[in-house]
Amino acid sequence: MRKTSLMFVIIVLLVSVSAEAQKPRRQPAPIGPPVRSLLSVQDQEGGGFLVFDVTTGVFKGNMCEHKIAFEGTGQVKVDGFNVYLSAVSDSYQIFVSLNVWDRQGKAVIEMFQSPDGKTDLAPIREFWTDLNIDDNRQDCVSFQPAK
Repeated sequence: MRKTSLMFVIIVLLVSVSAEAQKPRRQPAPIGPPVRSLLSVQDQEGGGFLVFDVTTGVFKGNMCEHKIAFEGTGQVKVDGFNVYLSAVSDSYQIFVSLNVWDRQGKAVIEMFQSPDGKTDLAPIREFWTDLNIDDNRQDCVSFQPAK
């Protein structure tokens, strides 16, 4: 009797396992990006800002102390908690590095021409440090020249 019961249990287990293996597997839902889609970096000292879309690379910025507004499309790379934007053209070179865990960012911006491309400029090079990317304002109203 024990042998028959044991054989019956083994057969039931084998049949149920093979039947379960034939069911289609559900794919887990994809996980979205680890960061918001719009991020920004702001110049803590000189007054300027840059806002970019993580998914498309479209950016808009303003160098308030020079009264230069610019926009374009760059390449975005997400590496863990670090987000990088790079954009190079005949008019500008822009490199941004943000850490979304520490909520800090840095940017290097160099302008060679006016944003419309009609006027050459003396090269303007800016090094921005943003100690808190959560309190950024995307306007030039808050700009106060350093004394």
